[in-house]
This record gives sequence, structure tokens and C-alpha cells, in this order.
Amino acid sequence: MDGEQLAATVYRLVRTDSGDLICDVPGHPDGHACLPVSGGVDVDGLVTTLTEQRYEGPFTETHGLPPLPLSEQVGWTHAWVWDERAVALGQGPDGRPVLAVTERNMPRPDELPAEMSWVERLVAITGGLPAPVPAPDWAAVESRLGTALPGDYKRLVETFGCDGAFDLFFEVFTPEALIWHADFYAGDDPAPGDEHPAFPAQDGVLAWSSNEHQETFFWITGGPDPDRWPIYGVDSLGEGSRFESTATEFLFRQMTDPRHPFYTTADLLNGHWFMKFVRTP
Repeated sequence: MDGEQLAATVYRLVRTDSGDLICDVPGHPDGHACLPVSGGVDVDGLVTTLTEQRYEGPFTETHGLPPLPLSEQVGWTHAWVWDERAVALGQGPDGRPVLAVTERNMPRPDELPAEMSWVERLVAITGGLPAPVPAPDWAAVESRLGTALPGDYKRLVETFGCDGAFDLFFEVFTPEALIWHADFYAGDDPAPGDEHPAFPAQDGVLAWSSNEHQETFFWITGGPDPDRWPIYGVDSLGEGSRFESTATEFLFRQMTDPRHPFYTTADLLNGHWFMKFVRTP
């Protein structure tokens, strides 16, 4: 198949209503479909074409590639994710390009064991970790902020790095961004939501997340135990709402609960992902 035929076939197969993915290559397991790439295909042009279609990506080694099939045989270089399927492009052992559409095989939220932590639940529904990340110097971060931080936020950052976005929509602030937002809102009285002052005032709010619909999420920092800080969500109109929830539970429910009071991707997606931002010098 040439580049246009490949792109059209990918567009059809990436839809979950196209049926099960079965590979015609002898010895390959089901759950994916390899597509024949002719020697004359412009691989760079194919990358551009797939990127311009509706899929999110491409993931590269810089982002951390999602789990993909045949990784022992194929050197995958690019991946595009959409919902419950992914598109992978790489080079086979003979040096020829390989293109595949594959199932992502994440569990449903209601299939997860009750004893799993919220961070473990996020790992499960996003299909795995993108790449190992170094742990921040939490003592230095908390010293600059002047407060301890919730343990579940620390575990979330240590797990994902969080210099990226979930479902290309929800951003959890890195420690550096947390400090920046604290400085940005400091002195606001009242802070966004017209109910609480900004941190570091008593019971002030400290921003930890936002989304593409200009909704921002804070902790209400009153109380000596950060692990018991409630969440304060502010919508795009500046209306605030309080939630008795940890940050990670709140994020998980934003992604999986179609009845969530703030914007959710649950009614759009059954498969979720996390993608690192790539910073250019």
C-alpha cells in the first residue's frame, strides 16, 4: 500500500467499531494488525499524514512510547493514540518500515481492584508509564512554598512526572509550576471563586491543576494535615465548588465519571493516556 492507502486503512482500523484486530503475518498474535508498507513509501510523509489525522501524538522516545506489541522484533519510533487503540510506526529487523494498529488493552475503571491506590488506578487506565522520572527535591519545594504538600500529589508527580497532560486535556502542575501559580495568585483577595483568599493566607487556595476549558483546581490549605485538604474547583465563569477528595482521586473521576460536575472526558473516551510535553530549547 502507498502512503494514502495506508492512512485510509489506519483511519478505518483505529475505530473500535471496525471489528477485532487480526494480524495476517504468520506467528503474530491477535490484538493488532500489521499493514504492508511498500518500499516506495515516504516514511516522513506518512508521519506527517498520521499526525494531521485525529490521533494524539506522535509519541516518540522523547515522550516515552506507550506499550506496543512486537517490541522485541520491531524498533518502534512513533506512536499515535486514540481511545482504545494506537498506531505504531517503526523499523523491522530487515530495516524496512513497519506500521501496525493495535489494541491498548487497558482495564475499565469499574474492573479495578478496590484496594488499588488512586495513582495505581491512573497508571492502569492510561496503559502504563511513559518513562521513568526523577523524584523532585520535595524538601526544597516545600521550603519555597512554606507548606508541606499532600502525599498523593507527591506520588502522582513521582509516577508520571506530570510535565504533560492526561487525555491531552488535564494538566497537573509540576512542583515548579505549583510555585509559579502560588506566586501568581498571591495577594488576590478573594482568589478565583470569590470564596477563599489565595495561599498563603489562612485557609487560602493553592492551584495544582487546570484543563483546556479554563477550569482551575485548587487545594483549600487550611488544617495541619495536607492529606486532608479539600479540592476547590473553579469553572471558566469563576464559580467555585468544594470537594472532599484528594487530587488524584479528583483527576481519576474527571477522566472516568461521565456525571462529574466539571468537564470530563469519560463520555468521549474509553481509553486514556498521559503524554509528556516536549520542551524546545
